[in-house]
Formats: sequence, structure tokens, C-alpha cells
Amino acid sequence: MTESTAAEPILPQRESDDDDGAATRGTLTVREKVAHRLAVRAALDTPDVLPFSEGLTKIAGRSLPQAQLTVTGNRVTAHLKVTVAWPAPAVDVARAVQRNVAQTLSSMAGLQVDRVDVTVEQFSAATKDVKRTQ
Repeated sequence: MTESTAAEPILPQRESDDDDGAATRGTLTVREKVAHRLAVRAALDTPDVLPFSEGLTKIAGRSLPQAQLTVTGNRVTAHLKVTVAWPAPAVDVARAVQRNVAQTLSSMAGLQVDRVDVTVEQFSAATKDVKRTQ
């Protein structure tokens, strides 16, 4: 009988002890407003998610997508509300929004994403390419 053993990962060696790690690297502060904008942009960059602001909703600041974030230290929980293009499957689009928002907040803001909740508020037959002319 043969036993298999996993090879230990090879870690880089420190050149010298004068690098005291975190003390010399400084700090990274990502303001909640920045994380909020990243989350909204990531949602809009998801296929079949449409921007929506029409009439009184635009004036009242209720345009979609909306994001509500709770940032504690370097951890974040997000809740987003989106409009989905008709007839795209809402569940698939919501999962894609979850992935995009989590990846964006992690890679661009250095935040540890605990949870991303997505609510599909409405469907729309409009497309992202619609431009108003006056």
C-alpha cells in the first residue's frame, strides 16, 4: 500500500528583519461612500441590470440600482436593489450581481465581503443603449 503526501508550499524568505511588516506599510482607509459607489457600479456592469430613474423617483433619489452597505473595519455587508431587463432570469442576474459586487469590493477596496443580498425591484423592457434626445 502506498501513502501519498502533499508537498508543503514554498514560502518566500524574508531578506532581512528590518521589514517590520504592517508597521511600515501604513494603513488603507476606504470610505463607505467609495465602497457604495463601487457596489453600484459593479451592479450596473452586470449583464441585464438596467439603470432606472424616471419621473418622481429620480427627484426623490430613488433611482436604481441602490446599495446599502455596512462597513465595519475591513468587513462589509451589502444589500442592493436592481432593475432587471425583461425577459432575463431574475435569479441568474441576482447571482451575477452578487459575484460582481463581492469581487469588486474585495479586489478594488480591499474589503472582506461577508454577504451580498440582492433584491430585484422590477423588470424593464428598456435596454441599456436607450438614449434620450430632445
